[in-house]
Amino acid sequence: MTNIDVLEQVEFTYPKDNNYIYCLPEALEISSNQTYCILGLSGSGKSTILTLLAALRRFRKGTIRYRFDTKSVIKVTRKNWHKKVTPQFWGNMGYSFQKPELIRALTVKKNLDLALDEENTEEMALALFKKTEWDQIKNSNIWELSGGQTQRLGIIRAFGHRQNVVFMDEPTNNLDKNNRKKLADFIQKYKKDKSIIIVSHDKAFTDMLNISEIFEIDEEKQADGRSQRILRFRDEL
Repeated sequence: MTNIDVLEQVEFTYPKDNNYIYCLPEALEISSNQTYCILGLSGSGKSTILTLLAALRRFRKGTIRYRFDTKSVIKVTRKNWHKKVTPQFWGNMGYSFQKPELIRALTVKKNLDLALDEENTEEMALALFKKTEWDQIKNSNIWELSGGQTQRLGIIRAFGHRQNVVFMDEPTNNLDKNNRKKLADFIQKYKKDKSIIIVSHDKAFTDMLNISEIFEIDEEKQADGRSQRILRFRDEL
């Protein structure tokens, strides 16, 4: 089954930026049970492209179809973005940001309980934390955590029980070698029937994953002087 497919080329530009157009090409497909990686130089637009795939930005043109199960099919366009892209829509997707947004009013464990089946919280937490570390922080406030601890929490939360697609933006930020290996093992264990799309420049990490397809950002000059930054499969370049 296809989780995401682009029916009409998606285009996005930042306000007051006439230099770049960020694009998802028509006929691009993200299939279930597959792991994808987006590569590219720093500043090439990988994170922007990832947010477009997740409909986190209202694009100026294009149509994306999301199929979360056999009964739930949602087409998102510029015109219907506000109606279709709702908390219920995003509940089908997990997103691990470079700087995770956690709820400061809740404890560490309560943040995870919101996205996970509570009975699975401990199991999933212990896949990325040593038991002594987890016992020490699970009832702590979010602002008491280190950068690496916050990063791991954001990743665990992205793999909630309802998520069909998981987006991960530089997930190894703030993680040392041992924790990068734990993260690779975590993804392999909990991806189950999910589609995984990862932005990463960490080749040692991505080599530990069973990557189905690799994307790169292809930059093409336009007649009007702007550059089109478009997502392509590596074998199309």
